[in-house]
Amino acid sequence: MKMSLEKLNSVYNAFITTFEKKGGDGPLAGLTFGVKDVIETEGIKTTAGSRILRNNVPKRDAWIVKAILSAGGTILGKTNTHEFAIGATNTSSLVGPARNPRDKERISGGSSGGSAVAVALNMVDVGVGTDTGGSIRIPASLCGVIGYKPSYGVFPTEGVIPFSWSLDTIGFLTRDLETLWMTIKGILPASKVKYFLQYVRSSPRVGLFMFDETTKDVLEKVLEFFPNSKEVNLRLMTKYGSQVRRIIAGSEGASYHTTWLKTMRDMYFPDVLKVLDSGQKTSAVDYINSLRMRKLILEEYVRTFNDFDVIISPTTKITAPKISEVLGKEAEFRDGLVSITELFNLVGAPSISVPIMERQGLPIGIMISGKPFSDGVVLGLAKHMLPN
Repeated sequence: MKMSLEKLNSVYNAFITTFEKKGGDGPLAGLTFGVKDVIETEGIKTTAGSRILRNNVPKRDAWIVKAILSAGGTILGKTNTHEFAIGATNTSSLVGPARNPRDKERISGGSSGGSAVAVALNMVDVGVGTDTGGSIRIPASLCGVIGYKPSYGVFPTEGVIPFSWSLDTIGFLTRDLETLWMTIKGILPASKVKYFLQYVRSSPRVGLFMFDETTKDVLEKVLEFFPNSKEVNLRLMTKYGSQVRRIIAGSEGASYHTTWLKTMRDMYFPDVLKVLDSGQKTSAVDYINSLRMRKLILEEYVRTFNDFDVIISPTTKITAPKISEVLGKEAEFRDGLVSITELFNLVGAPSISVPIMERQGLPIGIMISGKPFSDGVVLGLAKHMLPN
């Protein structure tokens, strides 16, 4: 296992650091995990994919690491990430890009790209990631695996190096739904069980959102499952959601990075620095106005579930581009990668990307999202769509 992992990693760059740390007995015994390198591990380097933290060794385990080990899981390493989880391509990393398992000349997507690659190549059973604007679901879409972002706050982010405290969410990547369910049940705090007890009805009311000319093929696939689906009108989310999320994430990110931006700004990757500099320039008034608009968008979104049980969208508009096309031009690929997933972070919704189709031989995900804290419904519909 170790030799195979190291050999694959030398080609696909899924891990920044490899090691083996076993938990005791428990429901996750026998499952292996790769943990994104923005998540702290006691006595083991946590670099966040950045030259700034290349020698950072935390003195504690993050909550999610403790939970995995307590439940009997085995951690095999820290997975590659876009620097500080601020990017959707995974090309700006301390150790270089994580490479797509279908074509190593293509991007994995990000920022949890290493976790997606490790899962797709069977290096681990479960990839642990963070998702602030799509960072689990985007690489899931591009690498052909399941990527699940729970409702905001289901799993504590204690011990996670933050991008945006009000958007960051811990989640998981797996090859199959059974392993995902096993992971959730193994570490779920007792107070959060109720979010997974709702079930999808036999004839779900499916809303369609954010489809256009570039994603006709995805729409056709969805209609094979749900021919009676109807379009959802989320006017505020469509018009303002992307801008509002960027202002909030950029401002909160810049706040965390204030000192490093003064003392070590030359050590950031250019695309990440651009996001943080933009966040620093955001006024308090613009940030507060964005919080107000976020509340209005959430209210509109929740009302939609009077008429629908779930909302289905493309996860990404595009398949994985070549690394050579992306390097130095990361911002040009933003719309194709992030513009849909980020909207569901803004409202704290449960959201899962499922791998049930390809475009010209490359995976592209279909995303199921629900009302906040209706995680059981979203996972139930995913089971309906995924092959047994």
